[in-house]
Amino acid sequence: MKLMRMDHLDIVVSDLAKSVDFYRKWGLTPEGTIENGQTVFMFNGDDASPVRFELHQAQKGQKPGIDHVSFGVADVHAAYREGKYLGIPWKFEPKQNMQSGRTITNAFDPDGVHLQICKMTLRGEYNDWK
Repeated sequence: MKLMRMDHLDIVVSDLAKSVDFYRKWGLTPEGTIENGQTVFMFNGDDASPVRFELHQAQKGQKPGIDHVSFGVADVHAAYREGKYLGIPWKFEPKQNMQSGRTITNAFDPDGVHLQICKMTLRGEYNDWK
């Protein structure tokens, strides 16, 4: 399986508005939102060298921090089959995530780090940032 790039970093935050403002100072702009504004997709606007964060408002009892790291691959289904053959314990077969527009599957490393492979296959159903 060849990882092509890091697709996005998913972060759970304690105060979404403050986090959006903070990451704007780093050159990221809100691209869209889902879950009634509780998740904001941030993007540097550079398709040649993209930087994307997905910020989620922490829910009651949820600790702020990294939720998962997502890597782009050329073909999620082929990478899934190869990983399965090599012994990667995938959590589910590849599926289309309509909200983000990505085909995804997830696994956890031996220390419980949540990893994802993905490929953008549709325009996500998120609302454009206003």
